[in-house]
Amino acid sequence: MSDSKTSTANPLWGGRFAAGPARIMAAINASVDFDQRLAAEDLRASRAHVRMLARQEILSGDDERAILEGLETIEQEILSSAFTFSRALEDVHMNIESRLRELIGAPAGRLHTARSRNDQVATDFRLWIRERLDSLDAALCDLQRALVEQAAAGVEMPM
Repeated sequence: MSDSKTSTANPLWGGRFAAGPARIMAAINASVDFDQRLAAEDLRASRAHVRMLARQEILSGDDERAILEGLETIEQEILSSAFTFSRALEDVHMNIESRLRELIGAPAGRLHTARSRNDQVATDFRLWIRERLDSLDAALCDLQRALVEQAAAGVEMPM
């Protein structure tokens, strides 16, 4: 994926304008530099969404399999640092969708059936926060155990 400049091929603009946004607007709108941290959560939420769409018979089994396999490939690319995030695609969601389209073609567009980008952002952020809170909770429990151990070890010490 190229990072040089925004083009009219950007799926966000969808041909509604003669050209993509001005360079300054592209720089202001791009959030991928920091929201790429949500990639694991975006993939997790997308998998759940695709399974729901298939369960509701909105997606065919073939599309479900293709999308899930594509998302697995993308996850492996991200984990191995082989995935290149592009600022031209603005955010983590568009980067993942663009790569999915490269891998599996038209079924990639069905991933967003009944789901907006705002839904994605809210879900991904909530999953990310929950994961961090669980991690902090575990660390706090470890700290409490260590304090109790220290208190027990020094219970006979005169203060």
